[in-house]
Amino acid sequence: MRQIDLVKHYAQKRCLVVDDMPDVRVALTNMLRVFGVLEIDIVANGEQAMEICRSNHFDMVLCDYNLGQGMDGQQVLEELRFRNQLNNTSIFVMVTAESSREMVLGALEYRPDDYITKPITTALLRTRLDRVVLRHQELIKIKQAMDEKDYEKAMVRGDERLDNNTSYRSNCLQIKAEMSLRLLNFKQAEDIYRNELKEHPVIWAKLGLGKTLVAKKEYEDAQKHLQEVVASDRRYVEAHDLLADAYLGLGDQVKAQESMQEAAAISPKSVMRQRRLANLAKLNDDTEAVLNASRQALRVAKNSCYESEEDYFNLARELTDLSAEGASDASDHYIKESFEVLGRLQKKPYFDASADAQSNALKSRAMINQRKVVEAEKYLIKALQIVNNAQDSIRPEASLDLVKTLLKSGNKDKANELLQNLADKHSDNPSILQKVDAMSDNPRSQEGRSRAAHMTKNGIGFYEQKKYRDAIKVFRNAVGVFPGHLGLNLNLIQAAVAEIKEGGDKKGLESVCRKALHRVSGIDKQDSQYARYDYLRKQIDEIFPQSR
Repeated sequence: MRQIDLVKHYAQKRCLVVDDMPDVRVALTNMLRVFGVLEIDIVANGEQAMEICRSNHFDMVLCDYNLGQGMDGQQVLEELRFRNQLNNTSIFVMVTAESSREMVLGALEYRPDDYITKPITTALLRTRLDRVVLRHQELIKIKQAMDEKDYEKAMVRGDERLDNNTSYRSNCLQIKAEMSLRLLNFKQAEDIYRNELKEHPVIWAKLGLGKTLVAKKEYEDAQKHLQEVVASDRRYVEAHDLLADAYLGLGDQVKAQESMQEAAAISPKSVMRQRRLANLAKLNDDTEAVLNASRQALRVAKNSCYESEEDYFNLARELTDLSAEGASDASDHYIKESFEVLGRLQKKPYFDASADAQSNALKSRAMINQRKVVEAEKYLIKALQIVNNAQDSIRPEASLDLVKTLLKSGNKDKANELLQNLADKHSDNPSILQKVDAMSDNPRSQEGRSRAAHMTKNGIGFYEQKKYRDAIKVFRNAVGVFPGHLGLNLNLIQAAVAEIKEGGDKKGLESVCRKALHRVSGIDKQDSQYARYDYLRKQIDEIFPQSR
């Protein structure tokens, strides 16, 4: 494309410059005018950028990463994508003096069109922007179809560019494969990736193939290709994310957590990744990892579009639960931090009746853990009053925390009543039903009952073959999904006892058994499984007498 044509393209673009330094804003504006840009808006921070983008369309955004207090450049790009306020036909360029790995990899995950490190000269910016604009114009019809959500049309436009021997063949193929995945045409996506790999062993095709195979639930094959990606360069964070999916599909929750920990170590500034890591660690009963990931999630969520009460409650809940297990000093520390986290939440604009009820339920549970009966009762009564006065606005998560507190306080009938109400009210919501099942002695949903039965059968199969380690693994996975399930917890303890009596390694098993006993410690003496529970409890005390 001739330089005169580029000037015409620049003249047609409305540009937004986002930088907290006045002299940089002026310098970038002057450079853009030299290139031919006629319409330029400037703002000084991320919040102003979001405000102006809500009511205006920009063809090009030049955004600094470090914007002082408030949102940073990654969060601006993240929120523009989240709110669909940045079209595929628009260009986003990150301009920054920051060069830390955490920042660079975090920003690149959201796919800016380019990333330019300061200091910037007119010649450097011209070269880099020209390259982006040339590529963008070559693919503009494809991107227009993507903005229209017409993915079939986008693929047709891509094929037209390929037929014309475009210089951007790789971009066209990547887009075509991604559109195929969006249309759930897994065969076409797989063919594109495999054909490209036959000619060029490029990483994007290996990564895309791994993603496609995960979508097809061909987890072993996916794992193989994704391992090749991380072996070539461990910094491909998406490969670690996808490996976690593959390991979960294969039933290996421990390796799934390890993959997510690797991803979070490489690029920690993802709220969703930290939340997922915390959830996986919770499944594996890895309390330290849950706590670390929950703290990180709350930290990186600040000022982002993903900020919500969820991260405050996740951390406060984990701290509260840990306060029941630690020594007195540790318990005091956990509860102090939990109350501090809940205090910060109370100052947020989204702190409503539901959050208030949930906060009081957690505070009550914390006081129960410290055997402060009067304070515990005070917070519990307040939580119940809020729920009674604002039933329609109480979110399921708040009800679930209230259930857990009721169970902890011995109000099992009221807890079961609330659980049944939740199950009935949200009978068409698998996510909520799964959480209800996790809180119940036995799953209430048909899917939950079937899943628990399947896990029980697998674990018992290993137990009967005297493969106790395998049985322990199955039952640990099972109680990660159904932590309140009485039978699964007792099966886990029984398998551990059998392993130890056969001369197996005791390492780590005391903690596993003690936590399982703690989870079902509220069992009624009239329960048909109480005798089994009591027998196994005594067995653990005999095997680990120092913990009595």
